[in-house]
Amino acid sequence: MLYFTKKDQPIPQGYKKINDKILLENYLNMDLDNNFIISKNEWMITFIKILANDIKSMEKEAPDSILDRIKELSDEFDRYDKDGNKYLEFKEFKDIISNNVYISE
Repeated sequence: MLYFTKKDQPIPQGYKKINDKILLENYLNMDLDNNFIISKNEWMITFIKILANDIKSMEKEAPDSILDRIKELSDEFDRYDKDGNKYLEFKEFKDIISNNVYISE
């Protein structure tokens, strides 16, 4: 199970950081055109698919909550794209995941 947190929050009990092998597998899964970088479109498509699996709870939030989530995803990508080239290289991706996502032990 994955646990998402804000940067600099402590690791919750029962969770650990994701190892490099899992990071690389996820990075390559997001790289839909296999060019070894993640475009903003690839980023958005990946997370929209994840959000689609949670449509029931999003409908409870508000009829247009998906729009808010899409904006948040777009803003997140821009924050993580440190060099501003509109792509996430593996180092940028690793920094995101290493600081925000944990896996259960």
